[in-house]
Amino acid sequence: MISIVRNLMIGVTLVCWLMSLYKLRDLARAPHYRPLRALCLALVGVTVSLTIQPFMPALDRAIGVLDLGRALANCLTLVSATAAQAFLLHMTGNDERVRRQMRRRTVALTVCVAAIAVLFALTPAGADLDDPRVVSGRYYGEPFDAPFLFVYLGHLGWSVTQVAVLAGRYAREAGRPLLRAGLRLIVAGAAWGLLYVVAKLAAIAAGALWPDSGLISDAVVVFTFTVSILLILIGSTLPSWGPLLRLDRVWGRARAVADHHRLRPLQVAVHRVLPEIALLPEPRGLAGLVAVLRDPYLRRVRATVEILDGYATLRPWMSAAVLTAARDAGRRAGLTGDRLAATVEATVLAAALDARAAGAPPTGDHDELPDLPAGPADGSGEEAAGQVAWLIAVARAHRQVTRQRARASSPEGIAGRDVTEERNVEEQHGVR
Repeated sequence: MISIVRNLMIGVTLVCWLMSLYKLRDLARAPHYRPLRALCLALVGVTVSLTIQPFMPALDRAIGVLDLGRALANCLTLVSATAAQAFLLHMTGNDERVRRQMRRRTVALTVCVAAIAVLFALTPAGADLDDPRVVSGRYYGEPFDAPFLFVYLGHLGWSVTQVAVLAGRYAREAGRPLLRAGLRLIVAGAAWGLLYVVAKLAAIAAGALWPDSGLISDAVVVFTFTVSILLILIGSTLPSWGPLLRLDRVWGRARAVADHHRLRPLQVAVHRVLPEIALLPEPRGLAGLVAVLRDPYLRRVRATVEILDGYATLRPWMSAAVLTAARDAGRRAGLTGDRLAATVEATVLAAALDARAAGAPPTGDHDELPDLPAGPADGSGEEAAGQVAWLIAVARAHRQVTRQRARASSPEGIAGRDVTEERNVEEQHGVR
């Protein structure tokens, strides 16, 4: 277990060097691009920190100061975490607000590094360089609880929390799929960074209570730290090397398959009442799955167009009264925003489908309805993507509305509704 973790750490260190050199090459082409400068500093800082750790015994002996390698690695990790925050902040802007935030973070980093240096200088080492435990290397696997370590862990915990918040906020706004995926990997890596801080504190406590647990707890700490660095490394560089491996195309096809799968229930519901809107016969079973995988973009477009054709055909059977009642019911249920709008639209659409299937005449108030669907108008690029996302939200709400209508029409639902109506009548007449 311990050897596997150490080998994983060595592998991640080599990958860090490759990614650092790759991004430094980009920096040479655009030396004034602030986000890239911050990213390179973050990569180089954590790479050097990882590189120092296997050579800490040799570094301490060469300089003649025990634990200097630990202190240097910890300070470089804090520099890397602060640079990661700078990268994320500069990706969203370069105004005075961003510069003010970076100044505060730089001051906090400087204070923490100075505190680590002072505490390291004032705290006696736990052993001498010629101690057999140090010479054999066993000392570096034992629990370590020097005072400067707690300053390092406290600032690192705060820093990775900031990284997670910034990356998560930016991921919600990012348009490119690989950038959004990379930012989410950074969030996951920051979460593992918090886990590393907790594991390190737990290892210190375990070492004080059970001295023989040092090797196991050290393996856990190294593993969490390595996974954190690996996730952040992949996430921060994915937008640059992902297109070289055509991961953006793979992501696009996977997204199209997922979109078709989410639109499919609403498409089937419209087909059931309006079979004439089908552009082509729908393959089923294995043939249908192969057709979707072969050209998911076409299938997504087809589902979108057929659903929109269903909207246009069903317009005369849509009712403004149903829309008003659905909006009031949704608000009473606590729905707001897009969720309320999608539920209202799904309710109007479900009522129109039922009316058309039952052969009912068109409603007399459909002219009073707003334009539906309520999402972006048909178009290309972001508008088309927004319309697909909106129809997916309506499809999800339509499934819920259909289930509720099915429960309400079941014998149990009818009986429950009758009991509720009887209670309302009793309350109105003062019956107890």
